[in-house]
Amino acid sequence: MFVAIMVATATPAAAASPALNFSDDKTPNPTIVEDELTIHEHDRGQMGDALEYYDDSGEVTSLNASVNSSQTTPVGVRFDKVDAEAFAQFPRVDSEGDNAATWTKASDWSTSSGASSSVSVSEADADGVEKVTVDASVASTETATATFGANVSLDSDPNKRVLTFGGNVDELTTDATVDVRVVDGDGDYRSANISASELASDETVIANGTGTGFVFQERISNLPLGGTGDGALDSIQQIDVVASESDAEVTISWLDADRKGEVDLAEIERDTDDDGDLETTTVTNIYEGGVTNITGLSTLGDTFDTASINDLSVYDVSYELADLTDESEYSVNFSSADAYSYPEKLELYGDLSVPTAIDISHGDLTLEFDQGLINERYAVLEVGSGVDSSTDFGNVSDSAMTDMTGSLMGDDTTAELVSSATADTNYRIHAVALLQTEEVDDVQGSAGGMGPTGSGGGGFFSNVWGQIIGVAAAVGGAFGISRYFGGGS
Repeated sequence: MFVAIMVATATPAAAASPALNFSDDKTPNPTIVEDELTIHEHDRGQMGDALEYYDDSGEVTSLNASVNSSQTTPVGVRFDKVDAEAFAQFPRVDSEGDNAATWTKASDWSTSSGASSSVSVSEADADGVEKVTVDASVASTETATATFGANVSLDSDPNKRVLTFGGNVDELTTDATVDVRVVDGDGDYRSANISASELASDETVIANGTGTGFVFQERISNLPLGGTGDGALDSIQQIDVVASESDAEVTISWLDADRKGEVDLAEIERDTDDDGDLETTTVTNIYEGGVTNITGLSTLGDTFDTASINDLSVYDVSYELADLTDESEYSVNFSSADAYSYPEKLELYGDLSVPTAIDISHGDLTLEFDQGLINERYAVLEVGSGVDSSTDFGNVSDSAMTDMTGSLMGDDTTAELVSSATADTNYRIHAVALLQTEEVDDVQGSAGGMGPTGSGGGGFFSNVWGQIIGVAAAVGGAFGISRYFGGGS
């Protein structure tokens, strides 16, 4: 009567992870490790987790993977590859619909230069971001200037506003300098500069060399005053990009002189007190350039709530057996190990693969095995590369599997099973671990007794009622651990 009730009430699990305690070091958890994953378009308005992306059908999906929790800065952003609405809003007018002029249009810029110099402004849209490039060829003692002044007229509190410049320094020849100036109506200006002779972290310096992904924000009153007017910045009527002394080229992805506050970018690690150690801090400037590694997407400022991040880097991604949820992808079987002179053994199969899609690119992939037992306790450890995932566990030919016990190096070490794994390849792992009776309880954890077992051994299945319930669970699918119940002694 008891068995009949168990079978009648059992329902197959739609999706379940292997019923093992993966927090125990002795539990086998083969893993494909990736050094750097690139998400080509991470849409913050549609996605939350860093492992979400658009699949080849245009639907938001997520990789069945995890990021190593020891990573303090697990994601990387190049801010010149961020498409945020605020980046292109300057100059703001009462009705944005009437704002035909914008700094992102090369036709709204004008140029001037010395007799032996030249400068051009061109649209340089790339990475899904609107940009312009200012390319100056400058003779010694001369300057070349690109000016944006269309619809720029800020008459109130010009010195309380923040000059914002984001972009790349594509060329900076010896002796060249580039000033980004906010200019009033009679020729006075305040400026930030790009120069190899400056300290990058100085509050008036955008960059001191070539690079990508720079972000500069500074209150205009803190910038040095120059020009030929009345000696005061009375308004903001234009922005000048001025190259002096030698050739230079900059690409602008963010330009603004209207805001009265700096925008929080993200939380990063930076040595803020010159003690040689990195501190966690929320920044408004990126003077290091390049990819900025941040502590998490959730630390990005409000400006980026609906932004699209192009080529988002995600570091130290793990595709683990523990992450599998499709019961056709794994098998877990505890049974007697009398033939090995051990009480019980765990026989495990798993199919691991890293998916591919147009919108993601993979870095270096390695199939690894964290060893929680001494070498002799692994009776079997083998891997088959490119095994058809539809082939039943135990039915793969011996020639398709490669013995990897020789890769084991001892307890608490990591064995490298496949050094150069490839995405979209199925790797079938087969392991047999010999266990003491008390270790079975640890490896099963809260899932103890949920897997099928052969005769003998200890724990839940060592008594008659446990065996009856185990059979009922296997028939009814109540515990849904595996599609393979083999593993003789």
